[in-house]
Amino acid sequence: MFKRKISKLGIGILLIVFVFVGCSNSLCDSDKQLPNLKDENLVVYVAFNEDEAKVLLEGFKEKTGCNYSFLRFPTEEGAEKIIKEGNLEKADIFLGGTADAVESLKMNNCLDKYTLKDCDRIPMEYRDSEGYWIGLYVEALSIGINEERWNKEFKDVKKPTTIEDLVNPRFKGEIVLPDPRTSGTGYTFLSYLVQTMGKEKALDFFKKLKSNVGQFTDSGFTPAKKVGVGEYLLTVNFTNQQLIVKNSGFKIESIVPQSTGWTICPVAKIKNGANDKAAKAFINYCTTKEAGNALKDFSMAVSTINGVNNPDIKKDFDSYKISNEYYFDKAAKDKKELLEDLKEIM
Repeated sequence: MFKRKISKLGIGILLIVFVFVGCSNSLCDSDKQLPNLKDENLVVYVAFNEDEAKVLLEGFKEKTGCNYSFLRFPTEEGAEKIIKEGNLEKADIFLGGTADAVESLKMNNCLDKYTLKDCDRIPMEYRDSEGYWIGLYVEALSIGINEERWNKEFKDVKKPTTIEDLVNPRFKGEIVLPDPRTSGTGYTFLSYLVQTMGKEKALDFFKKLKSNVGQFTDSGFTPAKKVGVGEYLLTVNFTNQQLIVKNSGFKIESIVPQSTGWTICPVAKIKNGANDKAAKAFINYCTTKEAGNALKDFSMAVSTINGVNNPDIKKDFDSYKISNEYYFDKAAKDKKELLEDLKEIM
């Protein structure tokens, strides 16, 4: 299980070349050319932006000839669909979302192990130690602010730099958040509060925060868009989601709190998928430097793939200020109980 979180990204983990000592030849063979898959059709459940999925799937199709189809879901909805489908062979790949979501799938025996042939392509810190999922990029929770509205309507208020600042009564009705029941981003936020504050205090805080929330959205990305256009003043979602909106021309400022919550965006092979060969080849392709560079242009996140971020990797990761007290596997184990507790608040 992925029990360890990363204590200081950028200071040690990705500034060194990771060497997997003692791995067997069967796991460390050099990558072979991707197979010809023109007669196969890969079925993918996607839990991040469609543009991110398309750049990977189109690149894979160009390399292999493999046809594909995909369905996009909010993270929690997609994971729940896989759990309910069981052995029905509906899909081959779960792509995107959050690390706790794939940990939930792993706990429910919904994933197949798949180990990369090239062991130093992605450091072990960014993939499941048992081989059930592989991380493609890192995301950190951030406070997003509509700059234009702030400067016009709230310039007399101190900008929020901590999550606790968001319960200021001045922000009543001005906050939009992803719903923890459907959104992986939203659940990461809730679980982060619980793991850092303690359950009772965190749920009490979330109840107070809810009184300032004008809307909860199914998707983690939607709040950034709503803040970008000025429909709401504030949100909490992942930094890269806010950067995507900012790069589309909207004035959104991102403030990363100290010791913030975070996740790793994964790819995983769904158990009993009908297209085994294509699924394995797709994971291999997603973890190449070529795919990592293409994905980074759309995700606006920091890639886990060696060589993609250089030379700015230290700067990128240091700016994330991630929590030392947040664990993906605990988030997955606590999910059923926390979402039940949430019913009384929502």
